[in-house]
Amino acid sequence: MKSFQGFFRDLGLQRKYLLVSLFTTIAAMLVALFALASYDVLVARPRIVSEISSRSHLLALNFDADLNFIDRGSAVRKLESLRASPEISQACLFTADKRVFAQFNRDRAALCVWPEHLEQSGHRFDGFELSILSPIRFERETVGYLALDYQLPSTLERMRQYGLVLGVVFLALSFGGILYSWSSRRLVTTPLLALSAVADEVTREQRYDLRSPVASQDEVGRLASAFNAMLSTIAARDAALRRSQALLNNIVEKSSAVIYVKDLEGRYLMVNHSFRMLLPPGSPEPLGNTDDVLFAHDMAQAVRQSDRAVVASGRASSHEETSAGTVGGPRTYISEKFPLIDEFGQIWALGGVSTDITDRKRSELELEDLVNVRTRQIADTNRELADSLGNLQRAQEELVRSEKLAALGSLVAGVAHELNTPIGNSLLAVSTLLDQSNAFAASIESGVKRSVLQSYIGDVNNGSQIVLRNLHRAVDLVASFKQVAVDRATSQCREFQLDELVSEILLVLMPTFKKSGVRVSHEIPPGIVMTSYPGPFGQVLINLVNNGLIHAFEGMENGEIKITAATVGAGSVAVTVRDNGIGIAPENMGKIYDPFFTTKLGRGGSGLGLNIVYNIVYGLLGGRIDVKSALGEGTSFILTLPTRV
Repeated sequence: MKSFQGFFRDLGLQRKYLLVSLFTTIAAMLVALFALASYDVLVARPRIVSEISSRSHLLALNFDADLNFIDRGSAVRKLESLRASPEISQACLFTADKRVFAQFNRDRAALCVWPEHLEQSGHRFDGFELSILSPIRFERETVGYLALDYQLPSTLERMRQYGLVLGVVFLALSFGGILYSWSSRRLVTTPLLALSAVADEVTREQRYDLRSPVASQDEVGRLASAFNAMLSTIAARDAALRRSQALLNNIVEKSSAVIYVKDLEGRYLMVNHSFRMLLPPGSPEPLGNTDDVLFAHDMAQAVRQSDRAVVASGRASSHEETSAGTVGGPRTYISEKFPLIDEFGQIWALGGVSTDITDRKRSELELEDLVNVRTRQIADTNRELADSLGNLQRAQEELVRSEKLAALGSLVAGVAHELNTPIGNSLLAVSTLLDQSNAFAASIESGVKRSVLQSYIGDVNNGSQIVLRNLHRAVDLVASFKQVAVDRATSQCREFQLDELVSEILLVLMPTFKKSGVRVSHEIPPGIVMTSYPGPFGQVLINLVNNGLIHAFEGMENGEIKITAATVGAGSVAVTVRDNGIGIAPENMGKIYDPFFTTKLGRGGSGLGLNIVYNIVYGLLGGRIDVKSALGEGTSFILTLPTRV
């Protein structure tokens, strides 16, 4: 089987097409023969059995009276009448107990015998003869059996017809196979052979300028076009490769660096002109030789050891090498050695590029003393700069501390002013109640009218309500200021409700923005719980609000600052401080977080507010800050903070 497969695989396309056509014709003949035989067995024979069984049952109906009345003569006459039917070769009439009652035989020597083989199926084919056994009933009682043998000459005729059909099919298939083979040769085989010839010539002569003829635009034509396109691509790549090879050879040969390639045994496979110039006159040819042949023993051993290290590690290596036995005396090189890897990932050679750094080393030695002097000078300068930097940092820390104290002082002054109103109202109400109490006590001696008593009770109740409201107001202010002051003083991490903390901070800031005419509000949904540093967070909000009050509404009669918040993902919250002010100039956007940068220098701005905000957000709070601003449309600072630090 394998030898036939190999034989068929190596045949030419034309012979393959011919064999395939022949095999296809034979297979079609076999399929047709099988189909006709199946038709004869499955369709023709059952139909013949059905037709002849019907005739046999009709004949059997004529013998019920003869068997019932034992009229043998009548039965024999009826059977003899079957001689007019040439297809019936024998007819046997049996009684109910399976004995011969009457018979008809075209062959005088033939005898009737009870057909046991028909008892189960009722019919049987024996070559071209069909035997059928039909029961004879009289008033629902079986009185006998009629056995008939039919000759089926029509079967032979049918087989002859089948043979004629198969012959016609065979001729049609043979003609079709020959026509298919001829057409395939003309349309497929010939163009493919032409393509194969061009491919063979390209392979033998490496000529990529050849082209296969394209006779059509079918699959074979497209294959030839693709092959020609591939040759064009290969030709272009071959030309580019040759140019690259020539360029590489020029670079390698004309490079001042020493370039070489060694095999794994240390034999030189390629060296450039600079390598050859190193060798003393009379040195052997480097190609095919090792360092032991070309250089001194110590130098060769050192070079070989570094080569083995590069091959063992599989990585490039850079180190200095000194050549003592070369033209012009000892030379120092910085050598870049690297493994060369084939398409299977295996190291097959070692490449190296050595650059002469002798003059540079000499210059380094000459400059070493100068560098030492400069280093000492730079060290002295660095110490002076370090002292200056320390002074600058201390000054900056002092300014930041002053800024925080100034902000705290502003808060204290604002809260004190805010407390003055409820406390003054309470004092006025209490003094009024005291005067009314004294007057009421004096009127008791002369008798008190019911109307006077009711008026006094009403005044006391109203005054008490005034005192109670104002004292509650003062208590709320003191509690808020106390919480804000404690948070800012301790900077401890704790859990807090974001909306409550912002409300406390805005309550403390209220005296500041009430005087400015700017409306400050917040829309923070309840339920946002954070575990962070409320003091630094409050410092950030205070600085952002104060920054808006100072810078955002210049030249505007009224304005609005709104603080909003929303959760971002599972563990972050975005707090936005938005104003509808004049916005930030584009040229200042990149400098707003720089320390001491302000557009209000000397007019209430220190340049440290946003710098403090930036450091707190990215430092202690572990978040980030973004700014969006457009001139005339306002500014938004977006703080993205983790809900749990």
